[in-house]
Amino acid sequence: MNFDYVFGNVDIDSASVETHRDTYLLHNISVVSVRRPFLAGALMCSAGFGGFGIAFSDLLYPAEIGFIIGGIIASVFAGIWLGQLKLLSRDLRNSELSDAIWGSYSQLNRIRRDIVSAIRCATPEGKQ
Repeated sequence: MNFDYVFGNVDIDSASVETHRDTYLLHNISVVSVRRPFLAGALMCSAGFGGFGIAFSDLLYPAEIGFIIGGIIASVFAGIWLGQLKLLSRDLRNSELSDAIWGSYSQLNRIRRDIVSAIRCATPEGKQ
């Protein structure tokens, strides 16, 4: 399976996960997670833009108010849309194998499910 997304691609086969930079063996991966690392910052920026707009609404031109509203919408959208896929290994003292897989949150979540499914298929029945 090949998933093209914002920054490169991920290929998953029966024994490994290959990103745009590295290849990882499935038996070394113990945690696969997808996060939205910029969501909190986006919400804080949006609150700041909104507070500024409310505080100075009597002094701002309509175009400037529209620009502030557009900045709020763009910031929240980017925070919700952008995601990061992390592959962790507990066997290697909880070190991160890869945290540079970026793309849309929904697409990375699909990739995460496919990686977990490949790990389950590659794991012998007695070693779960």
